[in-house]
Amino acid sequence: MECAASRHVTLCDADSRGFIVVAFCSAILHHWMCKIPTEVATLTIDFKGLYCHRLTSRCAQEKRANAKQGQAFQQISEEEKMLIHQRLSTHTSPDVISQELIREHNIQVSESTIYRYIYDDRERGGELYKNLPHSGKPYKKKVSRGDQTKIPNRVGIEQRPAIADEKTEFGHFEIDTVVGRDHQSYLLTLVDKANKMCCIRKMPNKQAKTVINTFMNVVGSTFFDFKTITSDNGTEFAGHEAISKITEADFYFARPYRSCDRGLNEHTNGLIRRFLPKGTDFNEVSDKEMALLRKVIVSFRKVIFLC
Repeated sequence: MECAASRHVTLCDADSRGFIVVAFCSAILHHWMCKIPTEVATLTIDFKGLYCHRLTSRCAQEKRANAKQGQAFQQISEEEKMLIHQRLSTHTSPDVISQELIREHNIQVSESTIYRYIYDDRERGGELYKNLPHSGKPYKKKVSRGDQTKIPNRVGIEQRPAIADEKTEFGHFEIDTVVGRDHQSYLLTLVDKANKMCCIRKMPNKQAKTVINTFMNVVGSTFFDFKTITSDNGTEFAGHEAISKITEADFYFARPYRSCDRGLNEHTNGLIRRFLPKGTDFNEVSDKEMALLRKVIVSFRKVIFLC
């Protein structure tokens, strides 16, 4: 049985049944009983206790047509549209755009209104949505399939010092890898939880030895003071004990399928994907371009925290 608490009983559901007695329509239409009284009370005219699906459908369509909710984007002025377009062209997210419009122009356009404007533009054949994070695609929820790999001497995030979450002390890093085209190139990304500074390094593969060597390069070319490092449970971090020796930091692993344990790093990877989308060969991205990308990400973060 399908729960229809969130949708209107449509014309096609009832068309072959004509007038239906309210008391039996739940069983006949295969909808939950809780939906039927609401349908009768709000969308029908009392006709001797009978339910008329045609009147109901007509009434529902009129209510949707007259609804004010969701139509605010139609009232956006041309000036506001121009400002929104300018900021979207720099891949600024709608929540930041909304805050910037208030702070810089005293214009109040909510984040949800900007999203509805973008999606309406998409339905009309526009391409504003391509400037959204992940091109407007929803996240896909991962389904746990148990422990498929074993990392020797793994230490869970539950044992990480609480000060790492307080974000008052530099040196607590989240790390991850980003996959390039056809799995022929990779990025190692690191971000400090406190000051939000990030580091991006290219790798030819994501073998544990390669990750260790990349960390040696990071330690030798930066002034990062590592205290803790938190990663996901990928086998590329199986050499965590060697990484701990190189960085003199304690290494911890997030809970399986809990991206929120490394939220800042996930957000960093999302920003990277705006400029280096899936299918990009990182071997074709120069070190100069990679350094510029890091600066852009840092500037994005400054805008967010100023808002």
